[in-house]
Amino acid sequence: MKIEIIGSVASGKTTLAKNISLKYQVPHKEKDNIVWQRTDAGDKMRTPEERDALFKQIIESDNWIVEGSPRQSLKESFACCEYIIVLNERTFTRLYRVIKRWILQKFGKEKYNSKPTFKFLIKNIKWVFEFNRIREKLFDELNGYSEKCKVFTRSKDAMK
Repeated sequence: MKIEIIGSVASGKTTLAKNISLKYQVPHKEKDNIVWQRTDAGDKMRTPEERDALFKQIIESDNWIVEGSPRQSLKESFACCEYIIVLNERTFTRLYRVIKRWILQKFGKEKYNSKPTFKFLIKNIKWVFEFNRIREKLFDELNGYSEKCKVFTRSKDAMK
């Protein structure tokens, strides 16, 4: 099983990937963790060569789920996956989730990769609107994969 899950920040990508991973015993990877090396001293961006080698290793394996926001890089998985799931959740829902997540992380109630600073909250809000701006271009790009691509406007529906 090879699945690509894409969508905006706070669209439900990671939750869906974890649920599918548990149900079908397929490993999942967050694209953010392919781009960034997580260390105790903070995040360090991988070189393009490191990032591409790691991603190639993942997508050449027999079973995987990769999830993340649309990026110019790391699109090789589109061609070799069996399913592309696009989470096109409503803007209000994504904004609500970004703020809720930030509050939970700020008070230590939820794990985080990046420190929940106010600056990071603002970046996440901007990313919500950035997805809206690039969405049509993404859908045009995915037209070439229409037979294996499914768009969901509610992340809960994708698991069903």
